Amino acid sequence: MTQTVPLIRAANVLPLIRWIEVNRLDADRYLERADLGYWFALSPFDPIPTHNGIAMLRELSRDHGPGVAAEIVNQASIAELGFIGRVALGARSPLEALHRLNAAMPMHSSHEILRLIVTDERITIHHAFAFSLDPESLHAVHVLLIAMLHQLFGFTGLRAPLFEQVDMVPHPDLGLSHLPPLFSDRLRPAEGAALTITMAANVAMNPFRVIARDRLANGNITGIAPLAEDRSLAASVRSVIAAMLHGGEPTIARIAGAGNISPRSLQRRLAEEGTSYSRQLDIVRRDLAMKHAADEGVSLADLSERLGYWVQSALTRAVRRLTGRTPSQLADRQGG
Repeated sequence: MTQTVPLIRAANVLPLIRWIEVNRLDADRYLERADLGYWFALSPFDPIPTHNGIAMLRELSRDHGPGVAAEIVNQASIAELGFIGRVALGARSPLEALHRLNAAMPMHSSHEILRLIVTDERITIHHAFAFSLDPESLHAVHVLLIAMLHQLFGFTGLRAPLFEQVDMVPHPDLGLSHLPPLFSDRLRPAEGAALTITMAANVAMNPFRVIARDRLANGNITGIAPLAEDRSLAASVRSVIAAMLHGGEPTIARIAGAGNISPRSLQRRLAEEGTSYSRQLDIVRRDLAMKHAADEGVSLADLSERLGYWVQSALTRAVRRLTGRTPSQLADRQGG
């Protein structure tokens, strides 16, 4: 059991949404099924619960086949592959891109582990999560990751098979039998929950035929805070509350679901940190009220909606309780 709610960047859902829309499916339906109905209100760098993002990928795999993640990646450009895609842009070779992805992982995800082993002859990639996932979900994620790496390595002009060996979690019903046409015949069932890919060193060092414009200032990502910078449960809960508030006040059950724990366990663990869910909800609302009250473009109706209140009278009472001022008084003070 993790100590905090696992988080990823909202941008990582974008390729899933694009695939859904291109295929004329109902994006809102899939977002609601994964409890991500607020996603369209977020910025690409906003955090969302990792479990919810994976749940959306799993639902797509159930409805459209366990190889759908490869279709999603093949349809997208590198720039559309979320935060990780943006980091890879501008690299001169797959190996350089892998080193950049390794350095960027804490900014991309709070509970993912990427490890590179580089020798003169071969390179090994290990990917794992710092929490447990069911085999069906892990398989969907592994298909997505392998497809992303295939697309990245494909920019060298080399033809498949690009990897010497791929150890991945099999689908619980289909195993790996549905995947060789998509990747290669070098797949093996992983003994654990990690994805392991081995390739010849010269494959990873082969230069890209075209160097893309670097979207992150030559790989400089130091200005982006790691998602697990504050390792308290309360901090991760606040991140989820802030996102979910776009759709109204979230229940403690939804927050607990985002962490894959029970509401009772969430309450107990917050109490061990000397706080509570209601206290964290108040902190998020207070901070948002202070942030937005001075923005001339934000009306009381907008502020009420952002803080998850359906009527403005509830907003006024809450802001007075949290800050000691009405929204109008707070805006006057901030503006002055």
